[in-house]
Amino acid sequence: MYRVSVDYLKPGMVLGKAIISDNGTVLLNKGVKLTQFYIDRLKKLGYDTVFIEDPDTSDIVVEDDIKEQTRRKAIQHIRALFSIPLSELKDVKKATIGEIKKSIEKGSIKEKLANSKVLKNIGAISYQIVDEVLDNKMLSGLVSFKRFSDFTYKHCVDVTVLSIALADKFLYDKNKLIELAKGCLLHDIGRVLIDKSLYEEPRKLSKEEFEKIKTHPTLGYITLKDIADIGIIAAHIVYQHHEQQNGEGYPRGLKGDNTMPLPRKEIKKGYIMPLAEIVYAANVYDALVSPRVYRSAYTPDQAFFIMKRMAGTHINREVLKMMFEVVPAYPLGTTVIISSGKFKNYIGVVSKINRDNLSRPVIRVIFNDRKKRIEPFEIDLSANPHISISGIII
Repeated sequence: MYRVSVDYLKPGMVLGKAIISDNGTVLLNKGVKLTQFYIDRLKKLGYDTVFIEDPDTSDIVVEDDIKEQTRRKAIQHIRALFSIPLSELKDVKKATIGEIKKSIEKGSIKEKLANSKVLKNIGAISYQIVDEVLDNKMLSGLVSFKRFSDFTYKHCVDVTVLSIALADKFLYDKNKLIELAKGCLLHDIGRVLIDKSLYEEPRKLSKEEFEKIKTHPTLGYITLKDIADIGIIAAHIVYQHHEQQNGEGYPRGLKGDNTMPLPRKEIKKGYIMPLAEIVYAANVYDALVSPRVYRSAYTPDQAFFIMKRMAGTHINREVLKMMFEVVPAYPLGTTVIISSGKFKNYIGVVSKINRDNLSRPVIRVIFNDRKKRIEPFEIDLSANPHISISGIII
């Protein structure tokens, strides 16, 4: 199987991976033969890429970092929990930030959250996700198929998976990883308390509108703090997931020192909590490789290029170094274009990841430089350092 743009799809192609809707149900299952109706529907719903089965890539099996059932449950639990504070606010679209804060501080939202069965579900699914991530020796580097309207829920799950994998490499114990998972799953709860048109309409925001968006970590924190089942670590991950190394993040302008975010690292006054530094990097990566209302998704290698320029100022350098050891720049099943040598402009599919060098995979070349199908052949980039590639979505 390999990943393609929905614009590339033709009737008769077979879906390689299931498409999960924004309420956690399966919209189209793996193995479904696509019709023009299905293709048009996927475009209308806002999906940008899918995996398709193909005879020349049938042995390339792209596994999820967590089980599909676990992902579906997590999305459902997040959606259910996020709906609680939203149901208590009469009109988010018209409410000022001050009015939203007052509504939260009245106590009814906290009380409903604290007494909710859904909150217990978040704890249980956090434990399950940690177990499944720890069973993986390497992440796929792929994120879930997102569209604009369901970005928040799927984004929270993807950020959770990557953050756990990174924190494990920094030797956090399982209990801390579960607290981290809870914070990640809930990190964007403040977004639902802000007029969603600010996120979903393809237009430039005014300064006032952007300032309103920047309050979502604070809104999330005051919503969740003091709830025993959430805990102080998870609440502060929600509060700090947009803080940057240079102190120019939000909401409090905390700083980082670009040292390893280890479990016993002292947290100095005015500095970012180490786990939040990890979440910041995971948050940036997932946002870049996901489609947004104002742009298409970047490929993972493009995301890494952007993130390298953010290292030291925005992203903790040590976290980014670790990310390069955990996430392949060219994930399995993604398409790449050869940019040098004899086969320049030929297109291939990543068929194998070299664990010792995640940026130099094995690729299976299936299109020539005129995008015509050819007899497939493989190139091991770790043995051919003169050949360079770039990620591409066909």
